[in-house]
Amino acid sequence: MILSAKFLHNEVSVNRNNSVLIRMNSPTGANNPDRRPIVLGLSIDRSWSMKGEKLEAVIQAASSLVNWLTRRDFLSVVAYAEDIHVIQPVIQLVEKTSIINRIHTISPGTSTNLSGGWLHTLRGLELFPETSVYKRAILLTDGNPTQGITDPIDLIQIAGDHYKKGISTTVVGFGDDFNEILLKDIADAGGGNFYYVESPEGTGDIFFREFGNIGSLYAQSIETKVVFGKDVEFLELISDIPFYTETDPEQPSRIRSVVIQCGDMRADDIRNIVIRVKTHPENLIYNGENETGIKITNSFYNLADKMKLENAEFDLKPDWKSVSVKEDADVIVETIVAKSGKTLKRASSLIREGSFEEASQTLNSLIKDVDQRIDLAPEVMSSLKSRLEALESKVKENSKTAGKHLMAGASDIRHRNTDPISDNVVYHDRIFVYKSTDDIDLYRCPELKSNIQEKMYEGFRFVVINLKSSSFIDSSAIGTLIQISGWLKRRGGELVVSDLSDSVKKVFSITRLESHIRVAETEEAARVIINDVIQERNI
Repeated sequence: MILSAKFLHNEVSVNRNNSVLIRMNSPTGANNPDRRPIVLGLSIDRSWSMKGEKLEAVIQAASSLVNWLTRRDFLSVVAYAEDIHVIQPVIQLVEKTSIINRIHTISPGTSTNLSGGWLHTLRGLELFPETSVYKRAILLTDGNPTQGITDPIDLIQIAGDHYKKGISTTVVGFGDDFNEILLKDIADAGGGNFYYVESPEGTGDIFFREFGNIGSLYAQSIETKVVFGKDVEFLELISDIPFYTETDPEQPSRIRSVVIQCGDMRADDIRNIVIRVKTHPENLIYNGENETGIKITNSFYNLADKMKLENAEFDLKPDWKSVSVKEDADVIVETIVAKSGKTLKRASSLIREGSFEEASQTLNSLIKDVDQRIDLAPEVMSSLKSRLEALESKVKENSKTAGKHLMAGASDIRHRNTDPISDNVVYHDRIFVYKSTDDIDLYRCPELKSNIQEKMYEGFRFVVINLKSSSFIDSSAIGTLIQISGWLKRRGGELVVSDLSDSVKKVFSITRLESHIRVAETEEAARVIINDVIQERNI
């Protein structure tokens, strides 16, 4: 992992407000076939309100997820209502059909014992004997807990305690009856993601996104410690990330360091943290202090290297001799993005209190801030502005689900994907065609990833993968295709696979992969699909 940092103002002076951008870059992991096995626990709400399309959609999406995971991975399934049904204890996925059949036996009950189902899932993951694995619980619900533990503080504490034990929690909320603030807080404390599913049709896409995250993880339990010298005063963590502070033993009123709990990070990703500070050169000049600047230390478990505990360090020193008054555009943009996450969360809370007008005003003020700086990063800021405007329109409509959309938007911003390939790559609209030469399995996936990555360095973001010579693809290949699709989409591109044999078509159908990755009968048809996408985008 590469760790770096920079100030908003290079030129610093007495009592000047400043900002610091801390950036983590993870490698692509393209050449590492030996990812750690995933131990995944599904905790599914089967209360009466889930009856019908919602529960059916969850069952179908969970079945697809089983097929996307490899035979080296493990799964447990718990369904909860007024009581707890263990559908499947933790098991290695060597035989998937029987597990899928068990998932299809889930039927609705009555009330919502959320804590009971979730705790049973967490306990199963905690008792799993192997340590060199990645453990995640996925909690799905459409309501508020009505039995068992119902206090929000206790539920958030459970998430945080288990995350410290190496078990993260992702939360998926359905419909319009759940408490989005509580579910988002559980996900944040648990080091996972928060998703909102407004209608059953979106369930499969959410599972696809979550698998794309956990299937390509690089670092687990990232903790970033920022130690401030005497000349830098900590004011605020602008990013919406859990943290705690440590005081200076020699000066108890001063914050000596901030410890930020950044969660997990996948390969081929960038994570940004923005901190507001104030500079005090007089503390060095008049007091003879030599403790200057900011020292940043990252610690994390490397999933690509047998869960090895690794560290990265970076020292950021103020340039007291600089006379430049120029502000760093990158820091400005990331500060606005970070503020957006907190603002959406605040607006969601206002809506829950019934203050729709104040929430709308809060969003409009943010949209103006984004618009005024749009020239600094047109693609990023225009995209952010469009999202904020769409959310603000839901608030204006007094939509029942507006607060949930805002909270999901805040979660998306926190886990926002940026382009880690290279700052110098200029993307174009030409099409690269990769033709497989054999079946694609665990050991051929790195070659496929490396080929695509190489072309992305050349600016390609529209790719056709011709599978004419592949009569078989395994679960690792499915995960690889999902990862490549994510790489390209994050850069405004598209993946289309073509020339599928009957056996590969069957795999796509069983795993419902065709619902998420475009498929064409021929290579030429794939080119037509991509050209249509490019034309639509340029209209």
